[in-house]
Amino acid sequence: MTPQAAPASAALGFLVPTRWEIEVTCAAATALVLLIAALYALLRPRRAPAAADGLQLVDKVSKSTAAGAAACLSVQLKLLAAKDLIAANLNGTSDPYALITCGQDKRFSSMVPGSRNPMWGEEFNFVVDCLPVKIKVEIYDWDIVWKSTTLGSVTVSVESKERSGPVWHTLDGSSGRVCLHIKAIRVNESSSRALNNSAEADARKRMSLDKEGPIVVHQKPGHLQTIFGLPPDEVVEHTYSCALERSFLYHGRMYVSLWHICFYSNIFSKQIKVELPLRDIDEITKGQLAVINPAITIFLRTGAGGHGVPSLACSDGRVRYIFASFWNRNHTVRALEQAVKNFHTMIEAEKQEHARSALRALSGSRNNSMEIDVPEECADLTGLPQPFVKEEVLVSVFDGTFPCTADQFFNNLISDDSTYTAEYRTARQDKDINLGQWHLADEYDGQVRELNCKSMCHSPMCPPYSAITEWQHTVLSANKTDLVFETVQQVHDVPFGSYFEIHCRWSVKTIDSSSCSVGISAGAHFKKWCIMQSKIKSGAVDELKKEVGEMLGFAESYMLRVSFPTQEDNTAPDADDIHGDQ
Repeated sequence: MTPQAAPASAALGFLVPTRWEIEVTCAAATALVLLIAALYALLRPRRAPAAADGLQLVDKVSKSTAAGAAACLSVQLKLLAAKDLIAANLNGTSDPYALITCGQDKRFSSMVPGSRNPMWGEEFNFVVDCLPVKIKVEIYDWDIVWKSTTLGSVTVSVESKERSGPVWHTLDGSSGRVCLHIKAIRVNESSSRALNNSAEADARKRMSLDKEGPIVVHQKPGHLQTIFGLPPDEVVEHTYSCALERSFLYHGRMYVSLWHICFYSNIFSKQIKVELPLRDIDEITKGQLAVINPAITIFLRTGAGGHGVPSLACSDGRVRYIFASFWNRNHTVRALEQAVKNFHTMIEAEKQEHARSALRALSGSRNNSMEIDVPEECADLTGLPQPFVKEEVLVSVFDGTFPCTADQFFNNLISDDSTYTAEYRTARQDKDINLGQWHLADEYDGQVRELNCKSMCHSPMCPPYSAITEWQHTVLSANKTDLVFETVQQVHDVPFGSYFEIHCRWSVKTIDSSSCSVGISAGAHFKKWCIMQSKIKSGAVDELKKEVGEMLGFAESYMLRVSFPTQEDNTAPDADDIHGDQ
């Protein structure tokens, strides 16, 4: 190196880090990464508890209804007024609202602007399992930008159903009192509200159980899970950009699912989360803000209370939320109204299914001493008499003849003395076969019985044996020339098993003394929509066509053995020739 180059290298030497500087930098970077990971683990939403909270209301009603009317209680809290609240604003007033908590359920009152002595007169209903129960009332001051300030709180214990008038309770703050009127009443288990909530509980449990099959699908959490902590089975059906109206327009996004209408906004670091259950929505109307801003007003039923943030009060006791700044307000209104309509249709279908199950259980328990009470609302839904299968789902799978009369078909194949069903199921390698006796049913013409068994399943999506319940119904004409044999089959241990039933009808008509015509139609009846609906329908029809051929072949060989008991049975099919229907 030349003498001139040595000073230049020494001058640039400070740009090269030393070994000690490199070690310190790596250690600091590692510590920073670990700190960020720890904070994320502590602050990220916990989905499982939130999912349980989302089902708590309907689960409470469902459990209480099952336990009996004495255990189903509704706590009605009327938030009447407050006085002498703390002045949180610089002008000596407050913008108070109340947060009422009963167990895991939380409800928001409306916000009264510029008052230390607010008048609310709002009602909140909570469903509880039993008494005593504690209700916490917290009063906050609403702030447009900053976090709400606590003005005081009080916890009230409801010990019994004894009625009492309004009571003033002292807040735990420096000053202030709140007037509450609380009463607990018994909810009739057959009331419309109890039936609706029980139906919603059954619908949600069906979805939850279907998710817990032998196949576990790992799905990335969506906005409803990460933001609102809703159950994993809720997915976003529609999403819209809009704003929540208060004294300030909080711009954010609206998310619509099968169960909720949600809104999220994060303006000036103030997070707003609104969760409106579709069961609480009473009305959806169109309106205007500032003449040119199209808006949508969502009214909640009386007693529902606000969800997520303070609501806007109405003179008729309802509460409302106003959303504005939609790109296409009319399209959004139609989508929201359709979501509410679909929800109520699903609940009504669940109620009717509950009614049919109760009637079938009632029919199946005729020989038992235990009585099953069917709610009057359920009887009104089903009517007497009623069809056993859904006519609209049936498609023809077989038309032909059979070598016997309709009367012989009944006596030899499906009567109580016949062993055909048990032998056929055994040949299919089914097990735990339990076939009930025919008995009269008031709700259906003819007779009914129930078959329970475990059937082999060869599909990789099913367990080796699937539990099956099959309700059977038969009507034989007075002259014994026309026979109708119908079945409704429910498979319990397969994916989406609770979504559908297999309906089948056999129509047998005597042609002459040695033959009859047999027409068989079948199809899959879906109690609710699922993503595999079309595939299940087509697959069910194909499997039924195959099974009908096997059943008729086995029936013909069985008839020969019954008619000629001394003849060697060389025509009966082997067990290996009979395959499962799953």
